[in-house]
This record gives sequence, structure tokens and C-alpha cells, in this order.
Amino acid sequence: MKAKYLKVGAFIELDNNIFQIIKISHTHRGRGKAELEFKLKNIKTGSVISKVFNPDEEIEEADLEKRKINFLYLKNDKAYFLDESNQKYELSTEIIGEKYKFLKKDLDLKGIFYESKLIGVEFPIKAVYEVISAPPGIKGDSEKSNYKIVTLDTGAEIQVPLFINVKDKIIVNLEKLEYVERVKE
Repeated sequence: MKAKYLKVGAFIELDNNIFQIIKISHTHRGRGKAELEFKLKNIKTGSVISKVFNPDEEIEEADLEKRKINFLYLKNDKAYFLDESNQKYELSTEIIGEKYKFLKKDLDLKGIFYESKLIGVEFPIKAVYEVISAPPGIKGDSEKSNYKIVTLDTGAEIQVPLFINVKDKIIVNLEKLEYVERVKE
């Protein structure tokens, strides 16, 4: 796949190692061609490296297996999962990233496996959460925006419009970690 089509979170194979892309920066030096600088995290060692690619350069995506897994619980900065064959797996919240705060039991997750080892989790694009804590929305306060921070049933906090209240169910875009809409009941 060409470098310009890869996204943050993708897994690539480079120098007989598997790396996850954690950041992509577009650079342009002087009158030269545009380049893409990737920050890559080695799956086995955890070390982070930077590598520059031409946007049209071919990069080999890692041959990974994806299968349905269920979230069980969080404990000591680790998330625990169960696959369909009742095999238990753990993954550190550091590897999952800030999305770990949006993990809940009924979420459709896909485990990303390399050599039968869980190396990542793929979240659905959107999911429904219940608001458990919300400050009152005060209209007319021109110093503040028309948004407020609420707490969801998983403990995650997210910015929502002023009309969202406690016990409202909302849809969250898990790619961008932002409010989409209130669930119509």
C-alpha cells in the first residue's frame, strides 16, 4: 500500500518487525518533494522510531488476524478480553490509547492478533453511551462556547452541546472521540 493511504493505528511490516503507526506528519522541505514522517512503535519491544517515506512509496501492511473479542474488565492499567473460544487476553491501556476509557461490555470489538498474540483492539466507528454526570447548561453565557463536559457511564468525559442532561443516551464517534447526536427514543 502506498504510504499516503496509511492512517494512524495501522500496522506495517518493516525490516522483519511489526510496527504500529502512532503519528503521521506531512513535511515539505524547501523546493523538494513532500514527505511523510511516521512515528512507529515496535510491537515486540515497545520502542518508538521515526521514519520518513515518499508519499508514493510502497509499504507492506502487516499480515494480521482480526477476530471478535469481548471486553471483560479493567484492572491495574490492563484491559482484559475474552474471545469466542473463551481464551482470555490482556492488553495494557497504554497500547489501547485514550480510547480505553470508552471500553464497555456490549461494545463490538475486534482483536488484532499477530502470531496468536493480542496486539491491539479495533473499536467500532460509533457507539451509544449514557450520560451519568452533566453540569447544567446555561444559555447566554457568551464567554463560554455552547458546549459542556459530561461524564459517560464508562467514566470517560466528552464535550457535548448544552441541551444534553443526565440519563440521556448519546452516540459517540470513537474514531474522533467526539459527540455525534442524542439517541432518539
